[in-house]
Amino acid sequence: MAPSAIVTGAASGIGRAVAAALAEKGYNLTLLDLDEAALQATARDLTSRHGAAGVSVRAARLNVTDAAAQKAAFAQHVAAFGSVQAVVLNAGIGERGSFFDPSNTAWQPTLDVDLTAVLHGVKAAVELMSGGGSILAVASAGAIFPMPVAPVYAAAKAGVAHFVRSAARGLANRSGGGAIRLMALCPEFVETPLVTQMMKQDPETAKRLLGSLDIQLLPPAFVAGVAVDMLQAGGGAAGGAALSYKPGAVVLIRQDRSLVQPYAGRAGSKTIGGGAAAAGAGGKGGGGGQQQQQQQQDAAAAEGQRQALAAWGSGGLPREYKKIVITRLSSNFREAARVVAAPLPPPAALPAGALLVRRVFAGVNASDVNYSSGRYHASKAEAQSKLPYDAGFESVNVVLAAAPDVKGYRPGDCVAALSYGSFSEYGIEPARTALPVPCVAPELVALLTSGLTASIALEQAGRIAAGETVLVTAAAGGTGQFAVQLAKAAGCHVVATCGGPDKAALLKELGADRVIDYKGESVKEVLKAEYPRGVDVVWESVGGEMFDTAVNALATRGRIIIIGMMSSYGSGWAPGTYPGLAEKLLWKSAAAVGFFLLRYAPLFREHLARLTALWAAGRLRVALDPRRFVGVESVFEAVDWLQAGGSVGKVVVQLPAQLPPAGLAPPPVSGARAQQSKL
Repeated sequence: MAPSAIVTGAASGIGRAVAAALAEKGYNLTLLDLDEAALQATARDLTSRHGAAGVSVRAARLNVTDAAAQKAAFAQHVAAFGSVQAVVLNAGIGERGSFFDPSNTAWQPTLDVDLTAVLHGVKAAVELMSGGGSILAVASAGAIFPMPVAPVYAAAKAGVAHFVRSAARGLANRSGGGAIRLMALCPEFVETPLVTQMMKQDPETAKRLLGSLDIQLLPPAFVAGVAVDMLQAGGGAAGGAALSYKPGAVVLIRQDRSLVQPYAGRAGSKTIGGGAAAAGAGGKGGGGGQQQQQQQQDAAAAEGQRQALAAWGSGGLPREYKKIVITRLSSNFREAARVVAAPLPPPAALPAGALLVRRVFAGVNASDVNYSSGRYHASKAEAQSKLPYDAGFESVNVVLAAAPDVKGYRPGDCVAALSYGSFSEYGIEPARTALPVPCVAPELVALLTSGLTASIALEQAGRIAAGETVLVTAAAGGTGQFAVQLAKAAGCHVVATCGGPDKAALLKELGADRVIDYKGESVKEVLKAEYPRGVDVVWESVGGEMFDTAVNALATRGRIIIIGMMSSYGSGWAPGTYPGLAEKLLWKSAAAVGFFLLRYAPLFREHLARLTALWAAGRLRVALDPRRFVGVESVFEAVDWLQAGGSVGKVVVQLPAQLPPAGLAPPPVSGARAQQSKL
């Protein structure tokens, strides 16, 4: 039997995103909200997307402050589906007026909806969960931090969190029924109608509450992803999650998307009146000591790695090293480039602000031939004047030395570089643009140009949202693989194109909902037949006929992100002609948005840290092309392999003949690092 869930406050915002994420997991749903029109629209949308897969969606209007009506609505769900495995209590309202204004009585409904109704919801759910299940109360960061602008709202949310912590143990160990996991989720500021309406209608209050009107609000799909992980962490009917959330967990989602359990492993977890066993289990010092011990072990392991890499990197430094330079402009990389020897500066002679690094892995990109043909210079004349210039865009490296004025780097530290000159054995990198990474594994190379392009472009240019349909072209390549995974994690339906059965198999493993192998079926015909309403977002990197097909498949108000046009790179990248493009975009109120990664350099560190944490925690798969390339000389063969279309995953080149003895695998994920590993 398929699992089922109840979601209150399901018409919009977090509730709608949670409902979409649960439907994606195969849950039958009952959606409850006071806004009946928006609720029915949500139900229709989810049914159209998931009904063919057997997902059933019910919807009913509910005022959660009516405890009897809420209990009856929950009972109707069980009557329809036989049982309930998950309940998400998301309904909530903001605070109106000042609590200390004698004429203001509008604060009372805030308590009624945000606290009292949640308690009634938990009680009603427990009575129906004879076989056990999970209950998640969606609270707010106001449960953890003071909110001078909204003290009643904060009190209600804090009450929910403390109720969860107090009631969870008894529900987890109840007799006469299955265990129930009661938890609370406390996000900071989310892009919900409640917040966005306040920002528009009362910007002064919003600024006092948010700190700035330019704040990057949390996407509801991200919060929903954490919610579903919490619901499934116990390994229920729909499977388990990588992280474990114990009964009574209160999870705070910070604005930077890190996850924190503020009461885990601290003296604050002590139970009052719980008996000796309970006090011993949660008392002072136990969890905190274990956490501190783990942190010390992690620090010792990191230091051991650093010392091993420092010894490997500095052993027998040569007087000169090999690198690839572009000597003539051509889209034929073999004709444009050659291997040369360059003097290696002694560490003592480094220029100010510089790092001397030994390169371990470099990435190969479709745009390497654009760079060799001079396309990334202002003009052909400028490119000609720069010859010869260094080639290669991205690498992971071991720091050998830092200039005297550079702080924060030591020999053996690992850094990534997004700078020209990566096709080399050694290099000098500006410390200000170096990106600290936990190791020098080849997977990290894929997270640079490819991973950052996917992460930043989908967020900034595509503005993807849960429930949207996203088409990814050339999806099995170095960049496309991340676009597929990140769009899926955001709650989108993903259509992926590729050429060949091996690539199609990879995309299915990565979670694509529909894979179109253009060698076996027509992309145009599949989109027309299976997606008649169009697709909301297109990730387009092929160009030519594929670009035309993608534009024609755009839905009303759709967005096409232009990542590149691989089909024309090898022939010199002749300007494309797309008759009627402006008219098509105008008619659909659609947008074509170009994306060039270097224009978003200020976002590199934030997004790379996020991607690295996801990969280290096993939440983001990095597909590397299985073909091995070793040494600077092998770069030519690697570029040919990529341009010929034979690669499956990211193409990387191992630059040293012998790899280092450490730093080739992600560090163990524990404690705070594990809690920061969500998309």
